Amino acid sequence: MPSSDIVRLIRENANLVAVVEAYVRLTPSGKNYKGLCPFHSEKTPSFYVSPEKGLWHCFGCGAGGDVIDFVQRIEGLTFSEAVARLARQLGLRWELPPAAQREAWARERLLQVNRWATEFFERALWASEAGERARQYLFQRQISHATARRFRLGYAPPSWDALLKAATEARFSPHDLAQAGLIQRTRDGSRYVDRFRDRLMFPIADPQGDVVGFGGRALGDSDVKYLNTPETPLFQKRKCLYALHLALPAIREKGEVILVEGYMDAIALHQAGFSNTVATLGTALNADTLQTLRRYTQRVLIAYDSDSAGLNAVLRGADLFRQHEIEVRFVPLPEGSDPDEFLREQGAAAFRQLLDHAEPLIRFRVRWLVQRHPDATEEGLKAAVKILSDFTDPIEQRECLRLLAKMWSGDRPERLEALEAALMRALAEYQRRFAPSASLASRPSSRPMHNPPFPDPIRLSLTTSSPLPPGILAAEQDLMAAMVQDREAAHRILSQMTPDEFLLTEHRDLARLVQGCLEEQGFADLPLLVAELGDEKLRQTLSGLMLRDLSFLKARNAIEDRILRLRRYRQREVLQRQEAELMRKISSGQLSRDDPLLKMWQENLRALKLSPR
Repeated sequence: MPSSDIVRLIRENANLVAVVEAYVRLTPSGKNYKGLCPFHSEKTPSFYVSPEKGLWHCFGCGAGGDVIDFVQRIEGLTFSEAVARLARQLGLRWELPPAAQREAWARERLLQVNRWATEFFERALWASEAGERARQYLFQRQISHATARRFRLGYAPPSWDALLKAATEARFSPHDLAQAGLIQRTRDGSRYVDRFRDRLMFPIADPQGDVVGFGGRALGDSDVKYLNTPETPLFQKRKCLYALHLALPAIREKGEVILVEGYMDAIALHQAGFSNTVATLGTALNADTLQTLRRYTQRVLIAYDSDSAGLNAVLRGADLFRQHEIEVRFVPLPEGSDPDEFLREQGAAAFRQLLDHAEPLIRFRVRWLVQRHPDATEEGLKAAVKILSDFTDPIEQRECLRLLAKMWSGDRPERLEALEAALMRALAEYQRRFAPSASLASRPSSRPMHNPPFPDPIRLSLTTSSPLPPGILAAEQDLMAAMVQDREAAHRILSQMTPDEFLLTEHRDLARLVQGCLEEQGFADLPLLVAELGDEKLRQTLSGLMLRDLSFLKARNAIEDRILRLRRYRQREVLQRQEAELMRKISSGQLSRDDPLLKMWQENLRALKLSPR
């Protein structure tokens, strides 16, 4: 990692406006500059640069940060790579420690090996007789020559050591090739052989376009249809996305990414004009994948085969999208069809219609279930409660339950109520049998609630599910902007409320940092402290708040009025969620009307209703 000294020098000496203007046309706007955001498509400028504060922020997509953040995001670089580039531009001397230098040299050597291998596979595809088989396969899959060249597709000859021999002539050692995952030892360990043989080859690149690994599709009689590079210092399969380097410009322009499962799906969609497509590498969607995507967009369209194991895994891990604050929609492909096949049979216009009708998570999960269980049979109810039990948010769970009952009822009111009750009973029974601890944990505290504190589970669902109403969000952002820009305002706000009373997670985290800076007499160091934390979301939040206008402070009681609005909203949310949970427990038979717990809960609700509004 770069030293804090070099990072500080870059932030102090880099001309942020000049760096940004290499990519964005900026025009003066008061003390700041504005332009069209390079990270999402827009017609009215919402991208602002403050040379005085050394920060940039887009009020359209929320991206923001300092000069290092900008270079990192616009070029798809790691933090260290962005620092190295800016240090070179500024003429700052930066020598890596010996261990880091050795690591950088080893990485560069592996990249050289992969560059050479990519060219070797390309020559074998286009200039060898053996490559005819692969060329015919591409023709049958309707992949054009131009598309194959753009993706740098290749062919691994069927010989046991064709690549090994050619690489040796090119002065690459067996150690280099083995480190890159291109050769492997025979079972008896006596010699090396090529890992990829008689396969159509797909180079896998990082966001900068450097090839870090390969995927190979068998063209002959192999037990393994698809084979990837093993884990190497360059290649970790769960962290890679195929075609990301080619898709980045379109992802930034459209503000969304299409996610598919296979190489051919991604290639076919790019060829058809959907160039914001990337593919996972035969792994279930995971936190690493979403973290990578989150750097470039907050909207994902999933176009998986409806029968695939991958789609099942996505549906089971739906909370991952919530945790990474990603909006996810599902493309309703016909049963048994994948994107490549659909394009060849129906065409690009038909696929565009599917994208336009992409469904949110809850509706897709319900439709997917009803397709497999058209009626509320015993098996259907079992499948339903498994899906319902996945929801951590009781309001979303209730919405899913009602939608499922509606679809099973065929919109017949006389069946709807009975189906809702049946689903509630089945869910309650499932929770009693398989999640007793969760059921107990959801029971309210026995302590009376007079002007109650904000309960953790409710706070969690508040900040990770639906967005705040615009007025409430604006009130909280005003308070936070005043705290990070004005020392006196920060003292005034924190004397009336604690950091934990803010509704959004990033605001609570930032408020704690402000509180710490005030206690340590280091308020002016707040931007630098946040920058050094390495939390991208927090840096983006701070950049937006630092550029927010504070003229609202001129109004009388501006701070107190906003604090009161937040507290009133918090109390209303507690009331609504507890009422929803109460009705669910009564309907499912988990509480009887003479249960002492119910009486205590009603007293708590009454106390909330009578509290100052």
